[in-house]
Amino acid sequence: MLVVGDIGSTFTKMIGVTETGELLGAVRVPTAREDLAAGVGEARERLVETVGAGAAEGEPILSSSAGGGLRVVVLGVEPVLTLAAGRRAGATAGARIVAGYGAGESGRETKDGFAAAAPDIALLTGGTEGGDEAGILGHAEALRTLAPRLPVVVAGNSAATGAVVEALGHGREVRCVDNVMPRIGELTAEAAQREIRALFIDHVIGHGRFASASAIARWVRMPTPAAVLAATAVIADAGAGVPGDALRPVVVDVGGATTDVHSALPVEAGEGYVSTGLGDSRLTRTVEGDLGLRENAPAILEAATEVGYAAEEIRPLVEPAARRAADRAFVPTDEGERRIDRKLAEMASEIAIFRHAGRLRTVVTSEGTTLRKDGRDLRAATCAIATGGIFTDSGQAAAIVEGALERVRRRAGLVPAELKVRLDRRYLLWAIGLLAAEHIGAARGLTRTVLGTGG
Repeated sequence: MLVVGDIGSTFTKMIGVTETGELLGAVRVPTAREDLAAGVGEARERLVETVGAGAAEGEPILSSSAGGGLRVVVLGVEPVLTLAAGRRAGATAGARIVAGYGAGESGRETKDGFAAAAPDIALLTGGTEGGDEAGILGHAEALRTLAPRLPVVVAGNSAATGAVVEALGHGREVRCVDNVMPRIGELTAEAAQREIRALFIDHVIGHGRFASASAIARWVRMPTPAAVLAATAVIADAGAGVPGDALRPVVVDVGGATTDVHSALPVEAGEGYVSTGLGDSRLTRTVEGDLGLRENAPAILEAATEVGYAAEEIRPLVEPAARRAADRAFVPTDEGERRIDRKLAEMASEIAIFRHAGRLRTVVTSEGTTLRKDGRDLRAATCAIATGGIFTDSGQAAAIVEGALERVRRRAGLVPAELKVRLDRRYLLWAIGLLAAEHIGAARGLTRTVLGTGG
């Protein structure tokens, strides 16, 4: 039996599964923020009660998003180039990007201002190969003062790497990897992603604000969002065995702290428009750190106001949102409170999908009129997959995402005219991703359970 678990911000989940992906049992307990290891221990005890003594054997495979998950600050040069490349590399590694600095900006930051973002890791980018060296070096010199112990992944112009390491000073963990943007517009983020995840395991889990996980740190393989992105890839791969193999999914993951959108789409040249910024990649994740059903519930309303929700829609939600932010373990007990959760989830889903998806805009220049795309064209997607606690507890889960998609269409977001919504009713996509690296048969079998005809 394989034991797989996730330490979430609100609940710690754990399942028992066979090597072929048969789900044997699932439990969840409230996450003990002051003692993450205790929550994992309690979940395992309950799993033993559910599926038998086999759940107590061997080491469980865990992911974690406790405390808001992995927090990364990105330092780059140009906002639409190396800084954007760093943000994408961090996001697809499973991180929540808590701050970003362009060329020269870190040098004007204060220690208190930098500390307020509470990063776990810094991703240092800047300069294409053979290009600028001053920007990344300036950031390194600033980090020496701002955060002398913060672990750093260096992923910029390789010609500056030696000077950057020297400028960062001693006493911190530094990992040097390939440039995330070796040439303008070209993103090579895999090495940076691997080291961000490795640092998360080696130097973040079990330390600092995750110190209560020290007893179980060796079991944690990746941040939860990285596991969900890996599951997105499994679902998209031909041979996953679900109805309609070779799906092109858009995964909407609504959580207590963030709302994440993952997509796996073929990289194709767009017809009739010019893309701006970075080129598309097959697997993409965006994380919206201001959209969460508990600790960031008030921020959902702020974002909803900005995108045009009417005041009469917002006003009744202000007090309930504040209550949820104050009590992150809040669980609705009546239909009125469940209705509020559904409305907040629809708002968060709409805003997150719209930010993830592209828009077309007409640009007039001296050379004529051009149609440009900002963001990701989702019109080739074949399904949307809803995951998160709200979708397991709500009887109207599909309607939440369908309503969000309809509002994105009305705002001219690049989503299909119709998109089938599948539900991760058992909240297990994270487990599929955790299993994918070493137990692909179990991952594919669990995919059939989660998204098959009974999904």
